[in-house]
Amino acid sequence: MVNKFNHWLDSIHPPIWVDFLRIAVGLFIVYKGAIFTINFESFTENIASVGWIFIAAHLGQVIVFVHLVCGIILILGAYTRLMSFLNIPILAGAVIFNYKMMLTSDNYMELPMAVIILALLILVFITGSGKFSLDERQKRVDHLKTH
Repeated sequence: MVNKFNHWLDSIHPPIWVDFLRIAVGLFIVYKGAIFTINFESFTENIASVGWIFIAAHLGQVIVFVHLVCGIILILGAYTRLMSFLNIPILAGAVIFNYKMMLTSDNYMELPMAVIILALLILVFITGSGKFSLDERQKRVDHLKTH
C-alpha cells in the first residue's frame, strides 16, 4: 500500500513553478525560524500563554530547529516530502494557535499566513521537489547507475 502511494506520488511530474514554490516556502520557513530565534523569549511566552508553560522552551527550540534545518533542505530540494511532512504539524499547530490568539489580540496577519503556508506545504508534499532539485539530480544519478 505504501509503495503504491509512493509510486503514485513519484508519477506526478510537476511543472517548473513547483520549484519556485518549494524555494519560496523554504525561504519563508527559514525566515520565520530566524525571527523566532531573534525573539525567542517572546516566542516562548506566547507558547506558554496557551497553557504549555512547562514545555514552552523545549517546544520553541524544536520549532526553531525544524524550521531552520527543514527550510534550508527544502530550498535545496533534498528529501522534499520528508521536510514538508515534518513542517506540516508545526504549521497546523500554528493555525490553531494563531486562531486562538486572533480572538484576543490585534495581530490578524499571522493566521492567514499560517493557513497559506500550511496549504503550500501540503501542495509541496504532494507534488514533490520539482525538476531543479537535489532529489531530481539523485534520481538521474541512480537511473544512470542502473542502466
